[in-house]
Amino acid sequence: MNDLFHYLPVLAHLLIGFYFAFFGFWNIYHWTPILQIMSRDGVPLPFLTLQIGIFLQIVTGIMIMMGFYVKIAALLLIPFTIVSVFMFHPFWKHRGELFALNFSVFMANMTISIGALLLIIVQS
Repeated sequence: MNDLFHYLPVLAHLLIGFYFAFFGFWNIYHWTPILQIMSRDGVPLPFLTLQIGIFLQIVTGIMIMMGFYVKIAALLLIPFTIVSVFMFHPFWKHRGELFALNFSVFMANMTISIGALLLIIVQS
């Protein structure tokens, strides 16, 4: 049983880090529609902002997976995630199925921010 608890922090790092890195690569794949949404919504310098966001997701996700400066990586990702989720998933603007979809994604992203916060708290 002690072995299981020994590996839980490693598993947490892998899962949380993979989440961010995966969505960084996902955003590369969906570059054009994301850029269009950012331009439509008036995000300043959308091309540069998207590049910085993707870089941040991939690099800090890998840092967390590897256990390299985990606190710094998590500190960078928490505000990034909160700003991004408010920008891309404004559930309060929708009704019906779009409301449910955006609310679910909003809550999932806020929950992963809590996971990143826990990495900061428990990281020794």
